[in-house]
Amino acid sequence: MSTPSVGGDGSVPRTVHVSDALQARLDTFRDQDTGRTTTTVTFDAIEHFRAELPELVRASRARLASPAADAAGVRYLGAGPVHIRLRPDATCAELLDRLSTELGLSWEIWVPPVLNAYLPGRKEPENMPWLVLEETT
Repeated sequence: MSTPSVGGDGSVPRTVHVSDALQARLDTFRDQDTGRTTTTVTFDAIEHFRAELPELVRASRARLASPAADAAGVRYLGAGPVHIRLRPDATCAELLDRLSTELGLSWEIWVPPVLNAYLPGRKEPENMPWLVLEETT
């Protein structure tokens, strides 16, 4: 196992997998202000939804619409094959880990739905007939 590289500020980069559409929305939003980075946008989104994170993440469960899809096909809105890099400082990394413990999910799972809900533009699953929201109880 390789050791993750540490940035000059002591941050350890973290990789999140998002959908193509979410990455495009993130890039557009981030590039509208030269002071924004993928990391700052992500933590702005987390702060914006902090009080309602459990409900937002729970409501973001989706499955493929295929009749052959099983429970293993559960995914979260905003997740996909595109890698984005977060570079949290120690305080922000601790926040990701603490929220992950509270949510009972890895940050790699719950960050894409938070970005999906936060960023302007067409949210998933709009216009994505292959995704069906999970029933939450």
